[in-house]
Amino acid sequence: MEDSIQTESHFSKLYKAFSADGFKVKKRAYTESGMLGIEAKHMTAADRDTGKMKTSYYLEGNPYERGYLLGLLAEPEISDMSVNFVDNIIFDFIGLDFLNVFPLLQKLLVSFIHDISRSTWESQPKHIRDEVNGILNGCKKSNPKTPVTLSRLSIMNVGIDVLCALVYTGSFLRKQVPQLAPKDIHLAMMCNAFSIFGAAASGGHFFARDFMFASGGVLQKNLAHIICLPSKQDKVPLNPHVSITAPGMIGSISAMNIKGVAAGLNMSPAANCDIDHVGINSMLLLRESILYGSSASDSAEVVKDAKRGVSWNYVFSDGVSDTACTVEAGASLNNIDFLSYPPASLRPYLPDDKFLSSHEPAPFKNGTMTRWYGAPFPDIYFKFNAGLFEYYKARYNPWIRLYKDAFLPDGFINRTIEEKNCPSNFYFAPQRTQQDVFITTNHFLLPHMRLCAMDPWVALITIGKVNDLQWRYDELNHQVRQELIKNGSINYKTAKHLADYLSPYGKFPEYYEDNPKSSDGKDIRIEGCTSLFDLKNLTVESHFGYYKDKWVKTTLPAYF
Repeated sequence: MEDSIQTESHFSKLYKAFSADGFKVKKRAYTESGMLGIEAKHMTAADRDTGKMKTSYYLEGNPYERGYLLGLLAEPEISDMSVNFVDNIIFDFIGLDFLNVFPLLQKLLVSFIHDISRSTWESQPKHIRDEVNGILNGCKKSNPKTPVTLSRLSIMNVGIDVLCALVYTGSFLRKQVPQLAPKDIHLAMMCNAFSIFGAAASGGHFFARDFMFASGGVLQKNLAHIICLPSKQDKVPLNPHVSITAPGMIGSISAMNIKGVAAGLNMSPAANCDIDHVGINSMLLLRESILYGSSASDSAEVVKDAKRGVSWNYVFSDGVSDTACTVEAGASLNNIDFLSYPPASLRPYLPDDKFLSSHEPAPFKNGTMTRWYGAPFPDIYFKFNAGLFEYYKARYNPWIRLYKDAFLPDGFINRTIEEKNCPSNFYFAPQRTQQDVFITTNHFLLPHMRLCAMDPWVALITIGKVNDLQWRYDELNHQVRQELIKNGSINYKTAKHLADYLSPYGKFPEYYEDNPKSSDGKDIRIEGCTSLFDLKNLTVESHFGYYKDKWVKTTLPAYF
């Protein structure tokens, strides 16, 4: 009787927390040990195309139990992701037009990705594999005829990193698929992140994530806030958190824990990848960092210590100590010859080994370097940029120009979205920042890591994106500066507007005009998710689906 009263009291608290966030509880499920899972539907926010209300989940227990509960509650969504998303995501990375022209190569490529994904899955930490096994068994319990399989779940969770490693290194693609040209590769790298705190936020702390990613026409309708209360793992307490992800995806595209640490990740193509040892990367590693990290520094160490095989930017914002950092990460390596990546013809314009070793901006650890807010940035590398710009101008693009303010903290390399002044990846990118503001997009900034992106193949596959990502970085910095000049500080409403600055109702309505449209043609799909975290009040508000869809919110402390 007493246990029953406690169970209902626990459920009642969660029911009230969902209600306060605008959700209505629709389902609940229990494990044999009494762990609780809840599915809640938003009362007003719906997906424009499906008409279904946005969903939030609450899960508790050990990894297997959390997975099992999610499988019981979200089998239809997990099926959609494991079948349709898994089938479509390859086509989003490598043009469908190309694959239709070469159907045999399509089968070869898909088979190869599946093979690498299976071996990569076996190298994942046991608790991640336990969670996926729980999902699978929960789906089977919910629907004995479910199309969800272990193979598809494993591909969904590691296949994106396998794809990235294949695409960034290019060795297999060029050898096995010589017909594939760099122009056939589509990289949806349009991510932004910023942290604003201290005086710039009037004592608040806002972390914004604009995570744009290939959706496969599936991700946008299944994204959700998943609130987790994890049990201790090997006697180690883990952090309760909210993860923005899709059911079936163990990892997070953005997340925040109860300790006030929020995290995001941005694609950052570079050649320092290892297709033979893909390891744990991107969304899986991001959630690991939130589970174990009680500060931005702790979370950064989780990334540094991991066995990784793909390059990404991992961004952490700490609402307790009011700081932020970006871990610029490639494959796990103890030593690296940074100058082995740029083309030989570029060497005369680059620093030599002696210069690199005597001007190291951050410690190199296991294939990573971390850029911290407030740490001195190595502006001395900018002296090489004049020669690099001239090199590129003489050989490839005589029309590029180098503005006098291009490498100042408040400058622009491209002053408009139409300009294309970047010499491909062949320059040392500036850091745009100011007091109590930290910004990250899709490129490595620390010079040593930047050299890894100067690989000729990487330059070819990113050539259509380099100018855009540099402009996005500079424009976001400019807009933040203008708001601070105008108002003195940035509040929640303004931070939300800045997070969404590229939306169709913003200053640049044409930016996403080529995104897929809703079935009625009247709205534009969000290829990813925009989120704003308030790290003092521990809330997160997210926008996914279509741009006219409503945002959804989670107030994390209310659930624990």
